[in-house]
Amino acid sequence: MIGEALAVGSLLLFSANVLLVGAATRRVPQDVGFLLALTSNVGFAGLIVLGQYTVGGQSLSPEWDAVGLFALGGLLTSYLGRWFFFRSVTTIGPTRASALQITNPVFAALAAWVLLDESLPPVAVLSGVLVLAGLYLTSRRAGGAAAERAAGRRRSLPFPEIGLALLGAAAYGLGNVARGAGVRDWAAPVVGSLVGAAAGLLLYTLVSTDLRKLRTVVAGADPVGRRLWLLSGVLTISAQTCLIAASLFIPVAVAVVISAALPIVVLPVSVLFLRRAETVGVATGIGALLVLAGVAGLVLS
Repeated sequence: MIGEALAVGSLLLFSANVLLVGAATRRVPQDVGFLLALTSNVGFAGLIVLGQYTVGGQSLSPEWDAVGLFALGGLLTSYLGRWFFFRSVTTIGPTRASALQITNPVFAALAAWVLLDESLPPVAVLSGVLVLAGLYLTSRRAGGAAAERAAGRRRSLPFPEIGLALLGAAAYGLGNVARGAGVRDWAAPVVGSLVGAAAGLLLYTLVSTDLRKLRTVVAGADPVGRRLWLLSGVLTISAQTCLIAASLFIPVAVAVVISAALPIVVLPVSVLFLRRAETVGVATGIGALLVLAGVAGLVLS
């Protein structure tokens, strides 16, 4: 049950980050916050690795093939996956983009089957389908179906942009498989998270950031917002480390499905503690129950 416990830990950490990012985005824009979170990813993982191999006395014997896979996984998830997703949100809207994004575990399962020779038992497949169906229902806004039909009458579906959203989901899925393959060559999940985050930060800085304006923008940002985004980086790198470590014990696709089941944590917290019930309807409740049933099946199977 070690792998399942690590995947559930990843789920809890990712869920905490979702709840945090809403407050952080209201104070600091997402583009600046994303860079702060990536920087925090690298800094926190670097501290853990430093403690592991200096204070902890472990010997550092890198497997360079694994390092390359960790870097590839970081580029696919931290940069390409997010870029494609944000691009699709602005063109086809958050509802469709989120609905397509939940195909990430499908791509992970297919890639793991082809590249890692991982096959899933029927119970795991059925449980994964339940999670995907539940995620689809919980990602839809109230009245979303009618709005989608009305939009469909006004214009045809933007198939190129839908393709971009699917590319984002595929990038996430392939990135998780690359990191899962890397950790099996070198069982160093924290190093894997550090290498992946550093690769994503480097590419993001080179491609998406004006370094001349960066210091001014960050210095002028809301201090509380900056701290929230830095905390978001700590949560996400911890969640990624748990997900990578889980791949040592269970199939990558199972770990990805469990870690993606955010509604079973986010919805109850939002309704019971944050009083955000405006988007929770019958379909959302059914979806959350399907996600819960699917995750329980994956954990217990």
